[in-house]
Amino acid sequence: MKNYTRIVFALALCSAGLYGQTVSSSLEGVVVDQSNASVVGASVTLTNPDTKASRTALTDNQGTYRFLQIDPATYNVTVKASGFKTENQVGIVVSAQETHNGGKMILTVGSTSESISVTAEVAQIQLNSSEQSATIDAADLDDLTLKGRDLFGFMRLVPGVIDYTVQYGGLTRDVTSPNQLRGFIIQGNSPLTMNFTVDGVTDMDTGSNSTLEYEPNMDAIQELKVLTSNYQAEFGRNSGGTITVVTKNGTKDFHGTGNWSYRHETFDANSWANDHTTTTVNTVPLQATPIAKYRYDIETYSIGGPVYIRK
Repeated sequence: MKNYTRIVFALALCSAGLYGQTVSSSLEGVVVDQSNASVVGASVTLTNPDTKASRTALTDNQGTYRFLQIDPATYNVTVKASGFKTENQVGIVVSAQETHNGGKMILTVGSTSESISVTAEVAQIQLNSSEQSATIDAADLDDLTLKGRDLFGFMRLVPGVIDYTVQYGGLTRDVTSPNQLRGFIIQGNSPLTMNFTVDGVTDMDTGSNSTLEYEPNMDAIQELKVLTSNYQAEFGRNSGGTITVVTKNGTKDFHGTGNWSYRHETFDANSWANDHTTTTVNTVPLQATPIAKYRYDIETYSIGGPVYIRK
């Protein structure tokens, strides 16, 4: 009995760090035969290869299938219909807050035991929404080095976004700060008209409308998306742009990351002006003015994986 009590107590402590993502995306597409006629009642299975989670739907009288309220991830779609070969489409990347068009899947006459696999297009024009947006995925987050491990540094890569952090009250990106959002202009709009969400929940002080409640660790971020204009009504809280962060989901495998960002003035070269300016320390003349102190030591890590429940 004591062991069970300890387990329950441990789970209760861990539950404070667990929460459900409310970021909802959707995927829709059309299933037709070789004569371009709609295939009605076809079984469509959506699978996340990382978690092995799957959902199944049937095509309607227009041959259309829809999967609503799905997490941003990379998916595989399998279509089965009587009298046709099984059609597989792999590598469908669904971004945060996106209605993704899966396109048209053409079934070939044959047995369902036969299978055809195709790879989804890497780049696809967004036809289901007129929004202007940019997505920075986990690969970009891993490959690009940012000073201070400040995720908002990636905003400079987005067209229509201006980062004037240095000019705004002396803010820098040397470290994360609740004020980092104040240094941006999206499509010419005031910083006070932007919104910042984490997993679909507004992460701002709604009183000042310019400071953050907290800034997520970059190691825990799966995707950063910036909606600059013409976005849909569900993002209507603020008109000056919406920044959406999606945290990483667990998968069937254990994985982790680690980062150490260390900065010190000894790694930097002195300026020309300092090298040609004589200074005195304790009445002893020196040949050059020493470089100013610049020291930051930041360690971050993340770990994720499946949760095993006995029986």
